[in-house]
Amino acid sequence: MNIEEAADSAFADLLGPDVVAPGTGAAASAPCAWIAISDAPMVRDVAHELMRRGWRIGLATTHLDAVFQALGEVARGQRHPQLLVGGLRSVDGDAFRLIRGLAELPHPPALLLITRQQRAVLRAAESLARVLRLPAAEGCELPCETPRIADRAEAVVARARERQRPRAAPHPPLAGPRLRGLVEAGRIVPYLQPKARLGTREITGFEALMRAVDDDGTLVTPDRLIEPLAQLGLLAPATLQMAGHTLAFVADCLGEGVAVSASLNVSLSLMADTAFCTRLLQLVQDSGVDPSWITLEITETEAMSDLATVIEQTGRIRMYGFGLSIDDFGTAYSSFFQLSQIPFSELKLERSFVHGVEHDPVRRAIVRACAELGRALGLHVVAEGVETPAELEIVRALGCSEIQGYLLARPMPAAQARQWLRERMDASGTPMLAAA
Repeated sequence: MNIEEAADSAFADLLGPDVVAPGTGAAASAPCAWIAISDAPMVRDVAHELMRRGWRIGLATTHLDAVFQALGEVARGQRHPQLLVGGLRSVDGDAFRLIRGLAELPHPPALLLITRQQRAVLRAAESLARVLRLPAAEGCELPCETPRIADRAEAVVARARERQRPRAAPHPPLAGPRLRGLVEAGRIVPYLQPKARLGTREITGFEALMRAVDDDGTLVTPDRLIEPLAQLGLLAPATLQMAGHTLAFVADCLGEGVAVSASLNVSLSLMADTAFCTRLLQLVQDSGVDPSWITLEITETEAMSDLATVIEQTGRIRMYGFGLSIDDFGTAYSSFFQLSQIPFSELKLERSFVHGVEHDPVRRAIVRACAELGRALGLHVVAEGVETPAELEIVRALGCSEIQGYLLARPMPAAQARQWLRERMDASGTPMLAAA
């Protein structure tokens, strides 16, 4: 139901006689907002504020049925809104049904939900919007002043526009002959991302992330490498190349008196390969680096697979002297019993729990619980994906022992990583995290 056609009989009463009709009080090119809240005075106030800011109000109603009729028009090619401000519940529906309807549109609007409902219900609606891939959906808890609601509405629209910007088409995975050529030419290299200990601010180590350098110097990223390498049976030699370069980096650092470790991502299938493990141990011995300076990372999904196999392979790795990390923790619904059976030395929190943790009590609760679990199991707890000083301070307060992320540095080649370390040495020759 399009209000510009005056199909919603409540519209004039909601906006009041002193406001011009939508579509005439703003240019046709102005951004369009729909408002659907069960509280009529709030509909009026939010509409007035948005119109004052240059928005065109395409729908203002207290009934969700009016929204669904209007959505039918949008689906038939009518102009779609950029913003929908709605409530969680009305007499004829709720936000969950609304989100389902919006997700069916070719160009869904940004969604701001304003409500006095329990925070858990609002989080559930936000989660549903994310799962159904709405461009942006957030909640605003009442009481909240109307200008603040309008600020939040415009902010969520800005985020939706950013996410909807055309992105460069991803490069296709590399073809088999080209991949084989990269491996045979020794062009699989690590890009190193640092980790820091929060208690002392020391730089403690690096995670080695797989890259390849093409003949013309072009960097080949993991999305074009790892899965194709595995499919072609080339993941083992590629990982061993990574390990060789990484061990050389650690050996050089230790030789300069800089005590940094390194971690490598190694699949369980490779850990189960006797030839791979033998060759990895030989590389370590040849480098002169004690295995305790190297941590092997497996994902939580792998750790939650066949328990007997996981225990056998990880126990063997620990027996050789390597550290063992569970990566992307929190993504695979781990059994505490299973975790207690596997000899991990480190737990790495999945970055989605860290992003925006200062604004989200649920993420804070998850990070705190994971940190407490890690400490109880005697593990180092690393917060991945830390990008801001605020995130750093929150994960420190919640009990994480180390951080990794863009706040420290992006992944970099070994030579650059060594220079990066030198620039952060204190008087005692220890590389330190800069003061926040």
